[in-house]
Amino acid sequence: METPRESLAPFDREYTLSELLPPEMVLTWSRMVPHLGVSHLSVIMPDGTPLLPTVAPSDIKRAIHQWVVQVRPETKVCQPTPQGEAIIYPLLHELEPVGYLILEFRLDGEEEREKIDATGTLLNTAITEIMKRGYSLAMTTQLHGETVEDSFEILKKKAYQLARSEKKYRLLATSLNDEVIRKTKEIRQTQEQLMMQEKMASIGQLAAGVAHEINNPMGFITSNLNSLEEYTGELIELIIRLRALVHCRKEAQGPCAEEERQCLHDIQDFCGTTDIDFILKDIPPLIGESIDGAERIRKIVEDLKDFAHPGEEEPSYANINTNLDKSINIVGSELKYRVTLKREYGTLPEVRCYPRQLDQVFINLLVNGAHAITEKGTITVTTRHDPTHIIVAISDTGSGIPKESLKKIFDPFYTTKPVGKGTGLGLNMVYNIIKRHRGSIHVKSDLGKGTTFTLRIPLSPPGAKETP
Repeated sequence: METPRESLAPFDREYTLSELLPPEMVLTWSRMVPHLGVSHLSVIMPDGTPLLPTVAPSDIKRAIHQWVVQVRPETKVCQPTPQGEAIIYPLLHELEPVGYLILEFRLDGEEEREKIDATGTLLNTAITEIMKRGYSLAMTTQLHGETVEDSFEILKKKAYQLARSEKKYRLLATSLNDEVIRKTKEIRQTQEQLMMQEKMASIGQLAAGVAHEINNPMGFITSNLNSLEEYTGELIELIIRLRALVHCRKEAQGPCAEEERQCLHDIQDFCGTTDIDFILKDIPPLIGESIDGAERIRKIVEDLKDFAHPGEEEPSYANINTNLDKSINIVGSELKYRVTLKREYGTLPEVRCYPRQLDQVFINLLVNGAHAITEKGTITVTTRHDPTHIIVAISDTGSGIPKESLKKIFDPFYTTKPVGKGTGLGLNMVYNIIKRHRGSIHVKSDLGKGTTFTLRIPLSPPGAKETP
């Protein structure tokens, strides 16, 4: 949009006090001088107008301003006021008064007047110097004005081009920001998918063992149910005969009717051929064993379902010992035949964390420890806490990790297992989950002796900014 070309002021123009003295400086002085004994400071123009028009003068100040306009003093003047005294200093520029500095104060003695006068003289000198510098600056600005005006059209064109470039780059920045948000969302979704795939891979590796763990209780539950079915048939037959006896007794006319004697004979024969005492004694243990087996199956399925859950959006409070027990229950089939498991748990406070993600950490480390043990060995799980962290150590007596591999074990897709035996994501996921909890993981390993993974999980909650 074109704007009218402004003409420069004449080189010899006169400047007013408001152009030579910044009003903000006067406002600052007026706030500071009460600490020096001055009750009020004001600067007025030659016509009595305050340099700070937003500050409404009182009647007393207005009277002083009118007196100054009428008298137009050219030297310092003391003027009595109803509340004390005012010292008026003319502000000279090129030997002409361009305004006045007024200091009002309560008269508390000659010594006080001298201190106020010293303050006024200092301010007057400072204002005079500021006006001189302001005038020099204005003159310099005018001196270069014509050059600036000659270049104005060129600058305006450049400004227009810069504005177009700015708009272009602003649109580009917005587009890049949207792209970063989209890519970040894609990366987060990919991370979640990788985590879910690793969970499913873990479950797949454990599937055969889990099936075996479920088949054991299912076997004796089925056997018990078959026995109970047989016992139930015999008990039903006995109940039918007892009901027939009860019916005969109700219908009998004499003390021992023929039908009743026959029912009693049938019951005696049935009890003679069927071991009712054994049945009654065997039923409670069969039911108890079946309930225990069903509870074992329920616990395994519940822990698997909880572990396979896609993940929680918000952290929650959990007891790390409980999570370790759940993880051990899930990988029990991997451990029971070649690993002796030792639990050395300390008493732990609940910690705000992502429990299912920590389950993934524990399962990965336990399975890795089991795979590192070729024949027979021990895995020891130790927990404790200090004032700031919960500390979990998972140690195995396996083959250990070579030193050259220790620096790479947390890298994605790095694995020492044969093809098809590992994805190379397990320990990388462990590292990322612990890092997300603002924790740390330390590895100590000796070839042929075993490996210890030590996790430190802060007692303070994870950051609210991140989401799983």
